[in-house]
Amino acid sequence: MKKKPLSLAAIISSIFICISSMACILIQPDMSNIIPLWQIAIIIMVASIFFSALLYRNVPNNRIPWLAIDIAFELSMFVFIYIFQLNPDFIIQKPFGLSASFDIGIIMPMLLLATGIIGFKDSINILYHFSAKAQEIMVFSAIKLTAILALLALGGILFIIIYEGIWAINWEFLTTPHRRLGQSGGISTVIVGTFWMVLGAMIVSSPLGVGAAIFLNEYSKNARLNRILTIAISSLNGVPSVVFGLFGLAFLVTHFGVSLLSGSIILGLINIPTIILTNQEALKAVPNSLREGSMALGASKWQTIRRVVLPSAMPGILTGLIMGVAKASGETAPIMWIAVTFTATPVQMIHGIIPNIFQPVNNLDYHLLNLIYFLGAWDVWTKAWGTALVLIALVLGTNMLAVLVRNHYRKKISW
Repeated sequence: MKKKPLSLAAIISSIFICISSMACILIQPDMSNIIPLWQIAIIIMVASIFFSALLYRNVPNNRIPWLAIDIAFELSMFVFIYIFQLNPDFIIQKPFGLSASFDIGIIMPMLLLATGIIGFKDSINILYHFSAKAQEIMVFSAIKLTAILALLALGGILFIIIYEGIWAINWEFLTTPHRRLGQSGGISTVIVGTFWMVLGAMIVSSPLGVGAAIFLNEYSKNARLNRILTIAISSLNGVPSVVFGLFGLAFLVTHFGVSLLSGSIILGLINIPTIILTNQEALKAVPNSLREGSMALGASKWQTIRRVVLPSAMPGILTGLIMGVAKASGETAPIMWIAVTFTATPVQMIHGIIPNIFQPVNNLDYHLLNLIYFLGAWDVWTKAWGTALVLIALVLGTNMLAVLVRNHYRKKISW
C-alpha cells in the first residue's frame, strides 16, 4: 500500500504528458505556457519511478539496465525542453533527403509523447511487479490510446470544418447561385446539381447491384463461379475512382457529351460493387430455414425471394443503398471531365419536373475544388469552408439515415 501513491503520481504524470503532447501535435498551439507544466510532470514522473523502484526493490535484476535507460531518456527530455527555451527557432532542415522540414512545434510533442508512453510503461511494471497483469494493462492502454488518438483526429477535423464553415451558412448562401467565380452568392445550383446526379447514380446502380446480389446468392449454384465473381467485384470496388473517370471520358462523353447523364452513369458504375457486396451479406444473413419453410408450403423460388428473403434482408439492403448515396456524394475525380461545370447555370427542367440529362451541371465536390484553386487569389476562404460543411453534412446525414433505417427495419424482424 505504501508504494501506491508514488506509482499513482507517476501514472498521472505520464498520462498528462501523453494527452497534452497529442493535443499539441493536432492543433499546434503556442507551447510557451505548457512547457513549465511538462517540466514539472517529467520531474514528478522520474522521481516517482526512481524512488518506487529503489524503496520497494521489486525490479528484477535483468530489468534494471532497461529501467535505467528509460529514466535517462526521460531526464534527457527535461534537458531538451530547457534547451528549447533558449532556442525556440530550432528546425531540422530536410532530414534523410526528405523534402519536408520539421520545427520544434512538431518535434517536441512527438518526443514527449514517447516519454509519456515510456513513463507509463515503467510505472505499470513497477506497480504490478513486472507480471503478466502489467503486460495486459499496457496492451489495453495502448489500444485505448490509439482509439482516443483516432477520435481526437476525426473530431478535430470535424470541429475545424464546423468552426470555419458555420459563418458562411445562411439562407442566401443556400438559395442563391454563385457569382464572380464563387466570390459572392451561394451554392443553390451546386446543391441542385448534386441532388440530381446522385439520384441518377442510384437509379443506375440500385437495380443492377440488387439484382446481381440476388442472382449470386439465390440462383447461382456454382460455388467456384460465385467465388471468382465475388473476388472480381471486391477488386473492382478497390479501383481508384479516377480510372472510372477515364473510362467515362473515353466512352460516355463520346455519345452523351459532358452531361448529367454521363456523370450519373459513371457514379452508378462506381457504386455497383459496393451495393452488390453489402446486399450479398444482407441476403446471407437470412436463415435458410425461412427459405425451406416457404418452399415446403408450395411457394415458388421467386415468391420465396420476394415475400420472405427480401423483406428479411431489407435493413441490410437499404443500408447498402444509402451508403452508396454517401459514396456518390463524395466523388470528384470521376466527374471532373465528363459531367460538371463551374458556371452557375441552373439545371434546365423539362415540363418543370424532369431535368435535362444532356446538360452539364455543377456539383458540391467540383465547386469546392475550384474554390480551393482560387484561395490566395480571391477572398473565397469562408465560401470554401461553407461548401465543405454542406458536403460533410450531406454525407453524415445520409450515413445517419442509413443507421435509422436499419434500426427501424430490424425491429420488425422476429428471427
